Amino acid sequence: MNKSKEMKRSLVLLSIGISVALAGCSSQKTEPTASTLAPSTAAAQTAQPIATPLAPAELTYYFPNGPQKDLQSVEDAVNKLIKPKINATVRLKLIDWGAYEEKMKVTMASGEPYDLVWTGAGFNNYFKNVANGAYAPLDDLIAEYPDMKRGIPDMFWNAVKVKGKIYGVPVFQQSNAGYGYTIQKTIADKYKLDWKSITKLSDLTPFLETVKKNEPQLIPWEFSDAFTTAPPMFGLESLGDAKTPGDLYLKDGNNVVNQYETPEFKDYIRMMRDWYTKGYLRKDAAILKETTADRKAGKNALQLGQIDIDSVALASAGMDATGRMSIFNPETQSYDFQFVKPLLTTDKAAATMTAISTNSPNKERAMMFLNLLNTDKEIYNTLVWGVEGKHYKKVAENRIETIKDGGYQIFAPWEFGNMSLSYLTEGDPKGNDQKFTQMWVDLNKNATPSNALGFVFDFTPVKAEKANVDAAIDELYYAITSGSVDPEKYLPQFLDKLKKAGSDKIIAEKQKQLDAWKATTK
Repeated sequence: MNKSKEMKRSLVLLSIGISVALAGCSSQKTEPTASTLAPSTAAAQTAQPIATPLAPAELTYYFPNGPQKDLQSVEDAVNKLIKPKINATVRLKLIDWGAYEEKMKVTMASGEPYDLVWTGAGFNNYFKNVANGAYAPLDDLIAEYPDMKRGIPDMFWNAVKVKGKIYGVPVFQQSNAGYGYTIQKTIADKYKLDWKSITKLSDLTPFLETVKKNEPQLIPWEFSDAFTTAPPMFGLESLGDAKTPGDLYLKDGNNVVNQYETPEFKDYIRMMRDWYTKGYLRKDAAILKETTADRKAGKNALQLGQIDIDSVALASAGMDATGRMSIFNPETQSYDFQFVKPLLTTDKAAATMTAISTNSPNKERAMMFLNLLNTDKEIYNTLVWGVEGKHYKKVAENRIETIKDGGYQIFAPWEFGNMSLSYLTEGDPKGNDQKFTQMWVDLNKNATPSNALGFVFDFTPVKAEKANVDAAIDELYYAITSGSVDPEKYLPQFLDKLKKAGSDKIIAEKQKQLDAWKATTK
């Protein structure tokens, strides 16, 4: 590391030292000099300028989640930890999931000078926002924090590059996941359902009918659009983002297709229409933006699952698992079953990350904070789980129990920093905490890559078409995929709107860029 970088890193420690000195009883003051930061040789003292401590800074951090009554105490606790380290405080701007994308569109369009923002390949579209110039390039800043960089596998870094540059720090989380479903244990056991026999979504229909007939207080199926959430479930891989027309078949890997014209999509929406008309979904599924309340109340009998290690694998490893549903409600235990094997795709490696705004006045300090979220266990867990004794209680060295009415329950360790730092909670398997964490870490570090892992679609040449297609998707997509409308009538209308909006041009551009990318990777 060169001396200028060494000096920059030492400024934080210097600032702390000055604060301590000023707080002392002695009236004698010694001004810091270059000798504080460099070896005490005449040459070093001559080469180094007089160091100046970091000025105070306030960072603004936008991220989505459900409303939290006690957010302020978490913000205070985080700031108490980070201020001595980087002489900065952070304002946690939590926006409700349902309003987040629109809020960030307005914020970015206005030129508001914020610092950090949660983004991803799909939700709050990272690649689109990079094309629009919303995020700052981070390669030089990332290089200054090798511990943070080493903690995230190269496959993840490569997946978020746009034209060779990185604009967001990926969250190292359980991304290399297969797909399947979760079912309440009480339901599966009560009706003796063979929950391990499922090989495809449609196999769940008899289970849902059993719930509908016998458990009127439950929602048989929580609507989470499987087609965009789990493209590999349909033999597809997203390119750019999960909604924009233009996917690859996993068995092909070369030819870009309009996923909405595939037989797989038609079969899916017909099934969803059948499920909807039979009452397996909420009537307002098409417009429902927030499902946390239903999950906390234990209302969903079955849910779609992005699952890395399922109940079968955990039992084989000698672990007792209460299932993914119990993360939101400890009293609602589940069996989690994976029937589509794990595959690391670009959209999953880039599913959740933190970017720094182009308009941030504190880019270097924002990266210092990101480094702490990726390397400092106490800071990470304070943001994720809150204040010990108030929002959770520790029950083991690396395990906690959340306090139900504590006022801070975001249940989102995958939303920040490096998830390998996270405490385990009620929903995580019991038996060997360290072993469980290492299981999913190894699974992700040794991921099976998709055919197009690392390919990033540049929306710039079709920016106008992308905006028009997005509008068409927002108008009809969820009504169709939730089963709320007749697909035989509305699918042709949907496809027509996409074509008029420019979907064919987008698909052709994806094919062009994919071919060029493949030529450079051979």
